[in-house]
Amino acid sequence: MKKLQFLFSLGACMVGTWIPMSAHHSFQAEYDDAKPIALKGTVTKVSPDNPHGWLYMEVKNDKGRMINWAVELPPPNVLYRNGFDTSIYKAMEDTHEEITVQAFLAKDGSKHAWAAGLTRGDGKTVITLGGLPPQPYSAKPNGDRKVNH
Repeated sequence: MKKLQFLFSLGACMVGTWIPMSAHHSFQAEYDDAKPIALKGTVTKVSPDNPHGWLYMEVKNDKGRMINWAVELPPPNVLYRNGFDTSIYKAMEDTHEEITVQAFLAKDGSKHAWAAGLTRGDGKTVITLGGLPPQPYSAKPNGDRKVNH
């Protein structure tokens, strides 16, 4: 009986750890590295969540309409190591700062992308978001993208 309880507990633990791990996606599964984009707009919200944060912005399209974009960010510890801390989030959000984000479009055509780099409103402060190839994005790399966690 104790052996059966042990096996049941072990199985439940394995399922409990497998579910969150299987939910994590790779860059190649969701984003297209052959479709870089530069998004210039104003910050509406920044959510530095785990395992990936989000930056929300309004971007004017070709017809002058404001479009809401969601830009996925690397994990908070990667952002912090690149100088992107909570005081910067707060300042950008409070002032609705105009920024430019170098990103890669989602494969499903929705208005979200993976952020590769961010230039703040002063035009000088560049935050490298890591894990993606340097510009220009001309050659399609082989394999999966890695972000240093």
